[in-house]
Amino acid sequence: MLVELPMRHGYAMVFVASAFEGDATLLAATFLAHRGYLSIGRVVLAAAAGSMAINQVYFWLARRYGARRLAELQGHRVYGRVLRWLGHYGAQLVVGSRFAYGFRIAIPAASGASGMSPVRFTLADILGSIVWSGSIGLAGYAIGHLLELLVDDLRAHEWWVAAALLIGMLALLARRGRDWFALRSLRRSHDAR
Repeated sequence: MLVELPMRHGYAMVFVASAFEGDATLLAATFLAHRGYLSIGRVVLAAAAGSMAINQVYFWLARRYGARRLAELQGHRVYGRVLRWLGHYGAQLVVGSRFAYGFRIAIPAASGASGMSPVRFTLADILGSIVWSGSIGLAGYAIGHLLELLVDDLRAHEWWVAAALLIGMLALLARRGRDWFALRSLRRSHDAR
């Protein structure tokens, strides 16, 4: 059952998981691609599409509801910094947003709330997702090759490696969820004042 899941639904799983924890998902999926369970090209495409889809959700939600909220968060450390960066770098910041840990949600949301052109954002988002999925995907594939060189009989250990990558991804998701709940409680306390 555990072996059939990535074989049957692997690309859909990569698409969905990339929206929430892209790096760990992409590394695990490209490791599985290196082992022959998935296609590297399809993994990179699914991760790019999932990452781009969630950025579009953040952008459009912030564009619709965020201007008022952004005015309230002007003094917030993260959003204030992102707004300054957006003013200085614009679309370049969107392209590199996937590599800015801790700002992955803030950058698309601030882009939408600040009124960035949807076409400009989408083009930068497409380019950023391709650069991100390509570079991290190649890194994951190379890690698979390196592990194969280090461990002669990787087939006997590959599920342990995949499980460790999955546990790492879940730990990062838990941390991101904890950070999200902390930010939400901060907002509630700010709204209560």
